[in-house]
This record gives sequence, C-alpha cells and structure tokens, in this order.
Amino acid sequence: MKVLLVEDHPVVLRGLRTLTAEHADFEVVGEATSASQALDSARRLQPDVVVLPVRLGGAHSGIQLCRSIKTVCGARVVVFTSFTRPIDVQIARLAGADALVSKTAPNDAFIAALRHVRVGPHALVLESGRASWVEARRFAPVEPLTERENEILHLMIEGLTNPDMAARLTLEVSTVKTHVRSILRKLGVDNRRDLFRGA
Repeated sequence: MKVLLVEDHPVVLRGLRTLTAEHADFEVVGEATSASQALDSARRLQPDVVVLPVRLGGAHSGIQLCRSIKTVCGARVVVFTSFTRPIDVQIARLAGADALVSKTAPNDAFIAALRHVRVGPHALVLESGRASWVEARRFAPVEPLTERENEILHLMIEGLTNPDMAARLTLEVSTVKTHVRSILRKLGVDNRRDLFRGA
C-alpha cells in the first residue's frame, strides 16, 4: 500500500514515517510539509492512501487540500488530527475524507485505520483508543456545500458572528444569514447551537 504523509510538524511527520515503515504492507512513497507539495506529490506518485492534518500551516488548508487531492488521484484520505469534535468530523467528511483518526489513538489503531480505509466503505473515527466504525453516509450532507458556504462554515468555527463574517467577506449581513441557514439545512441541524453541540 503506497502512503503519502502530509504534516508540517517535523516531529509528528517523523513519528508517522517511523510507525508506518514498521509494517511491511506499507510503503511511504512521499512526504510533504505544505499543501502545494502534497498536491504535487499526490498527482505524481498516485498513492493509495494520503494522511493529512486538518490544519496545515496554522489554517484549515488541510480541508481544502483533501478536496483537491481527490481530484488528482484515487487515494483514500485519512485525516490525522487532534480536532475530533462532531463539527470537525463533519467538515472532514464534507471535504471528502474517508476517515478521521485522533492523534490520541494508539499506534495499532492508526495502522488498523490505514488498512481498513483502503478497502472499507466506512468513515472511521478513533479517539483515545476507542474505535468507532461509522457508516460514511451519516456524515454526508444532503447536498454539498458551495465554496462560499465552506468559507462561512470555517468562520463560524472560528467563532465569528454574522456581522463579523459580513465584514470579513464584504457581504451584507442578510446574505451571510442566508448562507448560514443553507449550511445548517445541508448539515441537518436546526441551529448553530446544535451544530457545535459536543464541541
């Protein structure tokens, strides 16, 4: 199984490389520390699985990267992150991630996730040693978010109010409210409180 590792923290990247290399059925074919490197490597190396974080370079660029990788190769994407709130799982799924694994998961659980996601039709969520194999459709919205809705969702995660988002994006507050209502509808929740419940 060809694996591409994406991580901008050298210590974490080294740990992932060492752990993966211990297993004969994996071959680490590439490493990347930025979104541009990762996309180029995915296109050139055509890995079976790509491991990447939610945040790359301090932003949510890992999410956009996940979507881009899906357009250049047939790899399954495993999001390896310390962010495992319900909303983080939703965002990863919206971006096309096939699994989300917590950085608190034990080594053998991480390896099991890589093996499973290569052939399994399920999303995998691992937290603190607990494995939960969840059908991917539970995390899929009725319809995909638009580019603007994704942008607004990320601002909502940062805690911005509707007026704050309107100012940031140079939009009318009423326009932002319309987008927020559409996001909530697509994610199947009634209000913003439900969206972030359990965070």
